Amino acid sequence: MNTLSTEYETQFFPAKPGLSQQFYLRPSQYLAGVLIAALNAAVVLLLSMSLPWWAKLAAITALLISAVYYLRHDAYLSMQTSNVRLQMEAGQATITRRNGQSWSGLVLHDSFITPQMVILNVLPEGAYLSRSVIILPDSLDKDSFRQLRVLMKWNR
Repeated sequence: MNTLSTEYETQFFPAKPGLSQQFYLRPSQYLAGVLIAALNAAVVLLLSMSLPWWAKLAAITALLISAVYYLRHDAYLSMQTSNVRLQMEAGQATITRRNGQSWSGLVLHDSFITPQMVILNVLPEGAYLSRSVIILPDSLDKDSFRQLRVLMKWNR
């Protein structure tokens, strides 16, 4: 085959990414800001409702506990069960937690991909319910975030 046509094809029709790509997740200040804003909005709505004071207090306490959990687990990645590494391979994802444990599963087609956010929905092997991993642009460096989005779109 002509080497010129081979060079042209590789230059303008790039091959799909390698069989396996790894992404190391970092804490996300964007996600922390969104979670804190949502908490504040929910507290304001609860305070404006006509409920007994003890019901408001119970609901706000539950919201605070939930917010602290999701801030530590998903935004700051400080819990032992926080997802810190993602390995993508031909429609499969392997997610490694801070404590070193990994789980693998099938990347579902209802995963959400935009330039501002990726919500990776994965069905773990042997499970009936899917799990979601939220990845915002500040969770990865710029090139890795772009590579993840492209890889996910190509594997659809």
